[in-house]
Amino acid sequence: MTENRFKKHSEYLLAATALFVSLSTLGVYAYQAKVMKEQQHVSVWPYVEWSTGNLTGFRITVENKGVGPALIRSVAMSVDGKRVTNNRELLTAVLGPEWTMPGLINSSLHDRVLAAGGEITPITITDVTAGRAFEAELRKHAFQLSITYCSIYGDCWVTDGTQVKRLPKVELGLY
Repeated sequence: MTENRFKKHSEYLLAATALFVSLSTLGVYAYQAKVMKEQQHVSVWPYVEWSTGNLTGFRITVENKGVGPALIRSVAMSVDGKRVTNNRELLTAVLGPEWTMPGLINSSLHDRVLAAGGEITPITITDVTAGRAFEAELRKHAFQLSITYCSIYGDCWVTDGTQVKRLPKVELGLY
């Protein structure tokens, strides 16, 4: 009878050990899946910055210094606290209603995709004198530009040029 009891206990012990190993393996696989998901998100992480330059006139350049595409969701500009909705309104707010700008090249950022390592130049003033004059006038005002962008996984950020802030995840409906 003791041998039968020992056999019964050893079967329970063997079953408990098998259950423990199975649950441990499940835990390892769940953790590994979580790590792999995080690696996928980081492998397409965009990082958008914007800057101005005046070497050959004036330009605002938006660059994606990350490793994945940036889906630009919105762009907000203001001059002296007043919202401007496009580049022409920006020029009017800085130069007044009667402005003329030789060598102006104007492009929109709204709803664009910025490839990793890519750049978009929404405002270029190719005339060096006009460009530098515009930059001098712009510096007299409080100019703000913020760009909201997302990765292909719906991770979103907003940048004011050099500072980037993470936003809540959104559903992009890409599939």
